[in-house]
Amino acid sequence: MTSNTKMVLFFLLATVFNILMMAILVFLFFGIAALVHTQPFSMIILFVGFIASIVLTFLAYGRLMKWVTVRFNLEKHIPQLFKNRRK
Repeated sequence: MTSNTKMVLFFLLATVFNILMMAILVFLFFGIAALVHTQPFSMIILFVGFIASIVLTFLAYGRLMKWVTVRFNLEKHIPQLFKNRRK
């Protein structure tokens, strides 16, 4: 498998992971909002939940990518992503 193929596969898997995690968090907050019976409070939960799911997904994705980079030594396998990184 070439380096470019590995890079494309990495980006596809990372994107799928990111979208799935975002969808799970959004549905979780929708479920919590559905349990609340007052309309204004339910809308607040939906708004805060949507923003929180974006932030939580961003933070989790960053941590996971750092771990994956170290764990699988991606600097060796996909050098295009790391050629300008200073050590």
